[in-house]
Amino acid sequence: MPVPKHHEQFYFTLITFLVEDCLFRVPRDTLESQSDVFRDLFLLPVEADKAEGYSDTNPIVLEGIMKEEFQSLMKVLYPMPLTRSPHSSDGLPTTLEEWTGILKLSKMWSFTNVQEFAIQQMEPMLSMKPLDKVALAQDYGITEWLIPGLLQLARREEPIGLEDVRKLGLDTALKLADVRESTQSTMPTWAGRYYVNPIDRSVDMPAITATGPRGSTSCDFTNRIRQVFNLQE
Repeated sequence: MPVPKHHEQFYFTLITFLVEDCLFRVPRDTLESQSDVFRDLFLLPVEADKAEGYSDTNPIVLEGIMKEEFQSLMKVLYPMPLTRSPHSSDGLPTTLEEWTGILKLSKMWSFTNVQEFAIQQMEPMLSMKPLDKVALAQDYGITEWLIPGLLQLARREEPIGLEDVRKLGLDTALKLADVRESTQSTMPTWAGRYYVNPIDRSVDMPAITATGPRGSTSCDFTNRIRQVFNLQE
């Protein structure tokens, strides 16, 4: 009788993690294929009797990670659309908080495809939450969210408040206030100043560089946002 061989696709090595007070045991293959960080981790040479992750008594300990965040990431990496019951909690995450945790871990561990998927899922959730959108854009380097989020904040009627400072930081809040206080101007610029005569630059006046009063939903502050936040086109 021939010796059985492992199936090239459906023979999984399981790996065990300890996250807070909870053990997770999942197929190692998915982690290796989706994350350079885990791929490199599993390539590290270890003695057979000291290898972490292959038993509940010697798991890989993930310090500083919340089990709810890790659980949300596992739901994306190991979806079970056909085997879960109708009222099961095993489906894809549905809340902004869950997806934020996924975004955090996918960026931390270089799950590029998961990170892109998380951004897609979060986009509609953030359409009416520009403050959260800009805060997350800053935290996780999502440049495509910055200008749309800042534009919404520049157009709103409410003034800059403590919640804005808490979520965005003082520097961003002050720059946003600069954008919101700007007024319309179409005068030519030179070296960061506006001039009465673009040919004769010996006569100048203070720079006024943006469009529209705050609270006006029809005004386009995009150029001023790019200037104040130093964002490229």
